[in-house]
Amino acid sequence: MNRNNSGITALELVTTIAIVAVIAALVMPPYLKWNRAHRLGGAATNLTADLEMAKMRAIRENAFVVVEFGAGNYTIFVDNGEGGGSAADWNHNGAEIVAQNRDLPPGVQIDTGSLNFPTISDKTRFNGRGLPPDIVAPRGIQLANATNSRLITVNRLGYINVQ
Repeated sequence: MNRNNSGITALELVTTIAIVAVIAALVMPPYLKWNRAHRLGGAATNLTADLEMAKMRAIRENAFVVVEFGAGNYTIFVDNGEGGGSAADWNHNGAEIVAQNRDLPPGVQIDTGSLNFPTISDKTRFNGRGLPPDIVAPRGIQLANATNSRLITVNRLGYINVQ
């Protein structure tokens, strides 16, 4: 057999695959940790921006804007009583405008058990002046993944803070 046309050997192939596997085993855990932290930080940034947008929307529409939290998502809608409901009834009725409906990244959830908004525990709202009229003391929204959490607080003046 002519050695000039032989290609790569099985031993060379196995050695290359073993080196790639060792490098992947060293790189993957820090990457996965970074990815979880990045998803949590991004979700906290999005929620903060969306809460600010809800305040501005309430001022612009001169109406209540409700933020309804679920474990893996949240919905922001203008609560003006259109669609058959009474005005400002905390519920999304058919014709009311949905300003935002956002799913959280995989692995990130809102701790709905810790939500303690005064009127309805999993909903808050902003009035036409951009204030949350139902909040007296600061209230927290806990975002969490498997290893970390971020707390977003809303006070009675509508100030939103990420911790």
